[in-house]
Amino acid sequence: MPVAPLFETLDDLNNANDVMTQLLNIDWYRGLIQGKQMVMIGYSDSAKDAGVMAASWAQYQAQDALIKTCEKAGIELTLFHGRGGSIGRGGAPAHAALLSQPPGSLKGGLRVTEQGEMIRFKYGLPEITVSSLSLYTGAILEANLLPPPEPKESWRRIMDELSVISCDVYRGYVRENKDFVPYFRSATPEQELGKLPLGSRPAKTSPNRRRRVTTRHSVDLRLDAKPSDAPRLAGCRYGAAKSGRRRQTERAGGYVPRLAILLDASRHAGDGLRQSRPVAGGIL
Repeated sequence: MPVAPLFETLDDLNNANDVMTQLLNIDWYRGLIQGKQMVMIGYSDSAKDAGVMAASWAQYQAQDALIKTCEKAGIELTLFHGRGGSIGRGGAPAHAALLSQPPGSLKGGLRVTEQGEMIRFKYGLPEITVSSLSLYTGAILEANLLPPPEPKESWRRIMDELSVISCDVYRGYVRENKDFVPYFRSATPEQELGKLPLGSRPAKTSPNRRRRVTTRHSVDLRLDAKPSDAPRLAGCRYGAAKSGRRRQTERAGGYVPRLAILLDASRHAGDGLRQSRPVAGGIL
């Protein structure tokens, strides 16, 4: 049976290339995979762990490093994207999202999760199914025929800086502010949503099924319980990172598709905490 390692939390993504390098150096494993390797990149827990900006950039860097490692080793790499429909779970317009991946990421094809409400949205009718699959096909062909350029080192430095700032601010609110959980439960219908058959995940992970990231997270919640609302908490903090380098960030977005996706998402989704500023201002 083929093995597809999953890298999802921020630490996992940062260590993904080292883990796969060690794995591919095992002779019997190289013989087992016969020149083909699948790796799954997770989106939901990484956004919950570090915020959307830091998670997205870590996903990009992990994929970029894995592509180069597998090319050097003569391994055909297929990336499996474990993403959802909401911003907090890696959701974005399919065509633009695929073109924002690192150069070479689609040479081995594509696998992606489609679950919950996205199945109905993308495949509920035959005509919609054809349209959805056409977007995927067109993006894969375009990415292979006209691959995106490598981001310049100066743009990478900006992304590194923004990621660190956004992660610190996000974790400062979600993990370190003792008032966050009471506020979250008072201002959102989180507990009621957990009783409704919405989305593809429970509002709270049961004790017997908690993932490693959940046990060390100060908010013992599934932030993707209601895809249209709750995930904004995972995405709301990269605006803080953007504010300090706004002009450079906007300019970089024209050259780094990954950043352009984030900037577009921030404009359309808004900021869940900022929208509630009159209420939240006294405690956040």
